[in-house]
Amino acid sequence: MPKPKVTILCQLFYPELVSTGQTLTELGEELSSMDVDVEVVCGPPSVVDRSRPPREMEHNGILIHRTWGTQFPKLSLPGKLSNLVTFALSSTCRVLLSRDASPLLILTNPPFLAVAGVLCRWIRRRPYIFLVFDVYPDVGRELGVIKPGGLLERAWDVLNRVLYRNASHVIVLGRCMADVVRRPNKLGPLAEDRLHVIHMWSDDRTIRAVPRSSSNLLKEWGLEDKFVVQYSGNMGRIHDIETILQAAWTLRERRDIHFQFIGEGYKKRLVQSFLQEKQLGTCSVRTYVPREQLPDSLAAASVGIVSLLPACTGLAVPSKIYGVMAAGRPVIGLMDPGGEAARAVMGSESGVILQPGDVQGLVNAIVDLAGNPEKCREMGERGRRAIDERYSLHAAALQYREVIASLQ
Repeated sequence: MPKPKVTILCQLFYPELVSTGQTLTELGEELSSMDVDVEVVCGPPSVVDRSRPPREMEHNGILIHRTWGTQFPKLSLPGKLSNLVTFALSSTCRVLLSRDASPLLILTNPPFLAVAGVLCRWIRRRPYIFLVFDVYPDVGRELGVIKPGGLLERAWDVLNRVLYRNASHVIVLGRCMADVVRRPNKLGPLAEDRLHVIHMWSDDRTIRAVPRSSSNLLKEWGLEDKFVVQYSGNMGRIHDIETILQAAWTLRERRDIHFQFIGEGYKKRLVQSFLQEKQLGTCSVRTYVPREQLPDSLAAASVGIVSLLPACTGLAVPSKIYGVMAAGRPVIGLMDPGGEAARAVMGSESGVILQPGDVQGLVNAIVDLAGNPEKCREMGERGRRAIDERYSLHAAALQYREVIASLQ
């Protein structure tokens, strides 16, 4: 029997530093190691060093085809739209012209990318799997980017019915997201036969629970004697960065507590301007670290902090939580307790879940953990145990492999 094959269609892939690109790279690597033939059609990297990777390359057994697309700064809305549209058009042409009949695994980011899947299904009879990382247009509506009930939202909902109903399978990241996808009846007849809840993961192959003293970056950053509250990842519109900044201001006299922001995104400028205005010496902000340094970076934390606005519960699942748990660090989550990531933390007793906007609750949690190293250690151990038992990359990839193999 021939081994399963899949083509992943996504904008961001190796050597991308943004979390979505890293997550898909990890999945592709693990599937390849499980004897799945993996090809990738992706766009130019958005956050990486200035060297340009080749258009065609092989990485850990994965054949990567990089299509053309503009590379304007992501924080410019016209530039971002140009990047999305040019990539979507060039990648759609690529898969339509291909004679490959293997199933496509298509991400919801960027929006409308699954149109390529619908066209391939109609023209080439090629099946596609719809992987929902973010539920559109709902996210845009909740953030005020799309007018509720407007023409764009209505047209998008109509398109979604086509995208979801033509997919051979739909994969969502959590129970809360499955509830959202079911609500508007987007999936059509036999929806439950095609809907799969597959949890997010951490790259537990490389991220290990190690002592902070083993982190070279901790020493390089000069934070050995600090209790480091680390936010690592995208600082986007859907994240409650404001509450973290207010907590840092409240704790400004605690020189033993250091707030560290690592990453990029829409709200990074907010962080930078706040720190500059307040002259907060107990905070620092950095760009993404290279992928090979991520385990070392996570090991530098005393506690990891993750946030998601309540309106976005079920519309996105913050994967940052699983990295913190894999590193054996306690989690402080600013999010609705009904969300999938919050359930993972509460179910494993690996951290504290607070409502976004609860500045005093966040301050109290940080002070409590800073004064309680044994509690931190126990929470971190329980988090790592949960990764090993329930949220490993291998466990998730096995489920993806099963879905892919069903379409061969």
